[in-house]
Amino acid sequence: MEKLLSKIFDAVKQKSTIETIDTELKNAYRTKENELLVYLSVGNKYTRAFVSMGRGKTMKEAVNEAVESYLHYRSRQLKPISVKLDVVTEVLPGRKEGSRINIKKDEILYRRGEDGFAFSDDLRISFLPEEIEAYKMIQDRHLVKENAFLAFEKHPLLFDQKAVKTLLTNEFMDVFKIRTDSHYYDENGYLKLYRGHRFFNDLSRQDLVDSITLAKDNYFKQAVNSKGKIVYAYQPHNGSQDAGYNILRHAGTTYSMLEVHEMMPDDNLLDAAKRGIKFLETKVKDIKINGKQAQAVVEKGAAKLGGNGLAIVCLAKYTELTEDQQYVPLMQNLAVWMGELQDESGKFATHKQKIATGEDTGFVSHYYPGEAILAMVRLYKIDGNEKWLDLAENEANYLITDRDKKETIDTIAHDHWLLYGLNELYRERPKEMYLKHSFFVADAMVHAQRLDKKEYKREWLGSYKQPGTPRSTPTACRSEGLGAAYRLASDHGYEDKAASYKAGIHEGIKFQLQMQLRPESVLYYMNKRLCLGAFHAGLKNYELRNDYTQHNISSLISYAGIIDK
Repeated sequence: MEKLLSKIFDAVKQKSTIETIDTELKNAYRTKENELLVYLSVGNKYTRAFVSMGRGKTMKEAVNEAVESYLHYRSRQLKPISVKLDVVTEVLPGRKEGSRINIKKDEILYRRGEDGFAFSDDLRISFLPEEIEAYKMIQDRHLVKENAFLAFEKHPLLFDQKAVKTLLTNEFMDVFKIRTDSHYYDENGYLKLYRGHRFFNDLSRQDLVDSITLAKDNYFKQAVNSKGKIVYAYQPHNGSQDAGYNILRHAGTTYSMLEVHEMMPDDNLLDAAKRGIKFLETKVKDIKINGKQAQAVVEKGAAKLGGNGLAIVCLAKYTELTEDQQYVPLMQNLAVWMGELQDESGKFATHKQKIATGEDTGFVSHYYPGEAILAMVRLYKIDGNEKWLDLAENEANYLITDRDKKETIDTIAHDHWLLYGLNELYRERPKEMYLKHSFFVADAMVHAQRLDKKEYKREWLGSYKQPGTPRSTPTACRSEGLGAAYRLASDHGYEDKAASYKAGIHEGIKFQLQMQLRPESVLYYMNKRLCLGAFHAGLKNYELRNDYTQHNISSLISYAGIIDK
């Protein structure tokens, strides 16, 4: 197939057809007329891919018809940079009861990312699985005609008045599911795709570098506006952004951008991170707590332990990289507020506080304490004040001896922030229980990883046992946590544990990379520059949120450092 895709790529660039094709697929579907069906998607840098269909008794006839259709209807202003060939392998009725359905009333059940659809018995009005998702054609198990019609512009269908009328006016339609084998080609070579993404049979440091660079050069630079606000939740099918925001995740994402800059310096990326910090500053308020002057990151009238914690982590990284001391007083004031939240047991007793009244909202996050421990250690490394280590140690002691004392390998939370914090706290205050607890949490992670090829389908391997379809960020967080545990184990002579954690990270990142948006997976999206390099939520959830990319990229950077070591 690689040779055929190369020929197709040359044909669309040179505006010609293909003289010889000797490729035939045994599992290809044939119509009653004994014809093969193929779809040709041609990508460019700016807009959704153009898709044409081809039919023929031979692969040559089918492919050339698709190429000729593209050349006839294409936009002449857009330069092709990639091609994707989908060979139809199966055509099924849209429902068990048959192909005829009432579009308004009947539900359409399908496999997301696997099933394309035809909305006519001659399959003329048809869309690939990735198009169904990229245009959100099916929502709440019903066809959204308006969204399907949007795709007509990227098909010859827009010039087919019968097809337009069929889709927009008919209440009853013949609906068929279409399944395909997908093959992609661009200047970097050939890929066999599954549900629009590549698989990673193995993983090299260069794979990590390429992935981080893709995010650096695209998503991270596009997602930060002139005021420093980072796109929070983005829907790639229509370019819409959610109205809500989360300043804690903003701080975490800015930190991840600084980590990228540390690994591969880029002044434009650093400028974007600086804007992110300036926006973060707008959310900081002067407050008095227990008679002390302090500051807190405030959103919707409340301050969060984790918000202050991640703000310090972000600002500490900036200070470390640039040697710019301007944010040291701010970090110290943020830490003062956090310190005043500790009670006699040593824990940070309040996780979310209403600023106007000082009232504890009652909200508790399992992850805020780990973020707070990490923040205190990072601040200590900058100003050398031992009281920050005392606060970190108080919380760590409480978590280990009280909160987690009855947990088992099956019940302990897979807390990556705590592993970050304990790794760094142990190096300053080397208590054996910090080491043991880190290994306890990390062992629990490894214990829960899906690795059995007989039990799990290939797409799921490397993820962790949780309800529902696996998601990218829960796995990325565990990869981050295992990275911290690996460093503890490796640096202190626990080689067997280090090897176990490294193997877990390796398999986890292979899983995660399936959800990074690459040139082949943004073919049918609008804002490609924003999407490229970002990570979507899960195998069947295509939302982009800034913390999804934050955690995935941070885990890749961590693993690249481990490989270097």
